[in-house]
Amino acid sequence: MAIAPVILADADNTLWDTDSVFAQAQLGLLADVDRLFDPQDRVDPLGHIRAYDQALAKIDHRHLRYPPHLLVRALALGNRGHGPGEAARLTGSERTIANVAGAEEAIVERYFEALGRGPELLNGVVDGLVAARDAGFDVWILTEGSADRQRARAATLGITHLVKGVSECTKSIEQFDRQRRRFAPAPVFVIGDQPDRDILPAQTGGCTGVLVPSGFRPGWIGAAAWDAADYVADRFDRAIDWIIATTAPSRAAAE
Repeated sequence: MAIAPVILADADNTLWDTDSVFAQAQLGLLADVDRLFDPQDRVDPLGHIRAYDQALAKIDHRHLRYPPHLLVRALALGNRGHGPGEAARLTGSERTIANVAGAEEAIVERYFEALGRGPELLNGVVDGLVAARDAGFDVWILTEGSADRQRARAATLGITHLVKGVSECTKSIEQFDRQRRRFAPAPVFVIGDQPDRDILPAQTGGCTGVLVPSGFRPGWIGAAAWDAADYVADRFDRAIDWIIATTAPSRAAAE
């Protein structure tokens, strides 16, 4: 009897477009900071924000989960002429952020309000989930965020009936190895948008890694990492198509 593969799908920027929500929220935050200083003429405002964002993530132990008030301070320092790296190092200095202290709380509050606007499904997600279901594959959402929040989001976006459930865990080699053993003897495929968080630990843990790159590419990930997945697809449905095609011979032999 054929054993159908199990698919573990990342949520943010794999199933739905979280990056666009963050981009709009960050642009709003930058506009708020600019109102406290002389407006800046920038060719690429989002690129400017992301440079400071990544500089903070590199030196903060929480990485991209650092508190957003640090980004307010770093961008304010940027308006004073400090580059991303220097601004990131100076965010803890009260002397350098005195001009934004009074407005910081309101700026962060508006930022969180903007993040509260839910993302849209990415192109190809519904088609991919339907194809997986029709092929007899179980798809689980695997997230480092809140499982309850991701369940609610999946319900809002109308895909709950197309997935088996949502699992919450810190993505690590050990966790992916645990998932592999959980579903054995079924082969486990992991679909995600980031090489360092999704693909490499999945592969090392014994799963097959399928990368669907998002528009957000952290500066600390080397260029070679984006080609290290077992397969790279430009959309979720094409990732599913590859999984169906690559497992077809073994399923046919089992039958």
